[in-house]
Order: sequence, then C-alpha cells, then structure tokens
Amino acid sequence: MEWVREAEESYAEKWLLSLLLVMFFLVSVLKLYLAAAILMFAGILIGMQAAYTNRAGSRLTLTDRRIRKRMLRGGKSEWELEFTNSGLPIWGARLKLYFPDIVEPGAGGLRHYGDIIEVAIPFTAGYRKKTTVKIPVMGKRRGVAKIQAMELLIPHPFGDGQSLLKYGKPVRQELLVYPTIYRLPAERAASKLKPGMMDVKDSLFDDLFQPVGTRDYTPADQFHHIHWKASARLDRLQTKVFSKTADESVLFVADVAAKYSTVAHLEERIEELASLIDRSAAEGLAFSVAVNVRSAGKTPYLYLPEGSGQKQRQRALELLAVVSKDDSVIPLRSVLAHLDFHVELPVTTVLLTDDTEQVSHFIAKWSRQTHLRIRTADRDRRLVQ
Repeated sequence: MEWVREAEESYAEKWLLSLLLVMFFLVSVLKLYLAAAILMFAGILIGMQAAYTNRAGSRLTLTDRRIRKRMLRGGKSEWELEFTNSGLPIWGARLKLYFPDIVEPGAGGLRHYGDIIEVAIPFTAGYRKKTTVKIPVMGKRRGVAKIQAMELLIPHPFGDGQSLLKYGKPVRQELLVYPTIYRLPAERAASKLKPGMMDVKDSLFDDLFQPVGTRDYTPADQFHHIHWKASARLDRLQTKVFSKTADESVLFVADVAAKYSTVAHLEERIEELASLIDRSAAEGLAFSVAVNVRSAGKTPYLYLPEGSGQKQRQRALELLAVVSKDDSVIPLRSVLAHLDFHVELPVTTVLLTDDTEQVSHFIAKWSRQTHLRIRTADRDRRLVQ
C-alpha cells in the first residue's frame, strides 16, 4: 500500500457510541420502539463513519514520475502532484508536504521546523477522479529540494476526529536551485601549438571543415586543397583558405575542504566557480570541473569530464548545486595527484584554493605544463549583474 493509516480516534465519538448502546438497551427493555429506531439510525451513521474512516484514501495513488525542475535563486517553479482516487470519495481533507527550505512557497499555510517547511493545503478527490495539486515555490538558496514526507488528513463525516494517512514511498520529484552567477571580466588564453575549436588568427592549425574563402594557387599548396569549382570559374587554380583554430580548454579545480569539513565560505566559492563556468560556456570554451567532495565510483571526487556548450554548463551547475556543507571531503593534494596521473592537463587550469602550501609541489609542476591561475577567496573580484 502507498499510504500507511494512523487513525486519530475521537473521544467524543467513543463516548457517544457507548451512550447510544446503553440507551438502546434501555428503550428496548421499555419497548419504546420509535426511540429504538432513532438510536439504531444513529448507530448506523456511526458505523458508516467508521467504515469510511477505515477505507477512505486506501485506493488513492500518486502518479509519481521522476522529475527534476531547475531554477535560479529567486526563480519560480512548483511542486506538481497528480493523484488518482479509485476508492471512496474524499471531502474536506488536508494534504501536508514537508521539504527543506531550499525553496519556499509564496502562499499561506506555512510552518517552519528548523530547515524543514510544512505546507498544508485543502484536498478533495472524487470517486474515479484525477486530482492535480500545484504548489508554487520560489528558489531561496542553492541546493536540491525533495519532498521528505507527505500526509493526508481526512476528517470524519459526522464527528470531530480525523484519519491520518502517511505516504510510504519516496516522492521522486526534485527542485534544483542553481548557484548565484556573477559577471566576470574575460580571461582567455589559447595554445597555438594544439588544435582546437576556437578561432585564432595566428594559429598553426587549420579547421578543414570551415573553408572561409579561396586564394591563388602556389606550388607549396596541397593538391587536395584545390577548389576546382572556383578554379574553373576564374580560369586559374584556386586554393581553399581555412579558418585558423587553437585549443582554449580549461580545467576548474575547486578546493572546498577545511581539514575534515567544508570551508566556511562554501557558498562564495561555489558562486565564484559557477560564474567562471558560466563565462566559459558563454565564450564557447571547452571545460572540465573537479571538486574535492568525496564521490562513489571510478573517480573518488566530484568530476565532470571536458565538454562544451549549454549541456555542459547545465551539468556543471547541477554538480555544484548538490554540494552541501555536510558532504565528506578529501584533501586537495589527493585530487591533484589523481588528475596529474589520469588527466591530460588542458591549456588553462584555474585552481580555487586558500591553502597553496599543501599543493606547492603541484603548483610548481603544473606551471610548466599549463597556464595556471590561482584564485583565493576575494569578494571584491565579483561584479554584480
């Protein structure tokens, strides 16, 4: 069953049922048949109420699909829950949701229990009817919000009690709030000795898939670069001219560890890294991301392989959104040692850390292999949009 029933008994209802039994016994002895009929009718009503409270909601199902909605801090989204009721109709009930305050509803009926928010809304579901509940929310802070618990309170039709049903399965909806992003000045560095995807006029490498024009043929030109249609049109040999490209890939390494816990300025570091990623994606650069938060799998820390475009930006922001102050961290030197052994360093490496002494060996080594930039905690570096 999806719902676990925890009935809240009404003392007034129990007392009334006991009183009716006693009175029914007395009027039966006195042969007061009209009064006995009235008491019997009242007992039937109470019995019907007991049957209703024991069965209402037992065949209410949630159409639970895996959904992940994304928003920026201050952005708007909603919890959307679709129920199908195949059993007794439900009237005047209340649906309660519990989720972390990463998102916050804009409507009333709101309670705070530490970092947990409780929202109670009216709920009605007819027989064989589908009911959709939508709760608008706004992104409050970076993170992933999940519905941690869901309860349905069904009132008794003829009494002052209610039945409590708790949803016994996890709700597979997530609301993802991205980190705050700031504008940063451009900082680009291209390697003219490595082919890539970025246009660089004085690069040594041609992009054979992007011819940009033609010129007169010279004896040093390769035969397969001749543009035959242009040569026939101009009645002299023409050679294709290609755009020049170079590699401008970037590796971002963020240090969020302070001994055995995360740094005190975790949010500032995540926001700075998110801003760097957003700038790289806007400029069309290929980038990869490494964060020294412990992760299960082949790579023991959070790592996003190199990629480019909006899909890569989305993956990177999702990776940063799930980083929490409660995560287990590993030393930065362990991450750099793993990268040094398993990954070919790109043209540029950006290292975000406040403790350069523990990785001084890698800084000295990587400075000879890549264009290394070290960024420490500095709020003055940000430019608000």
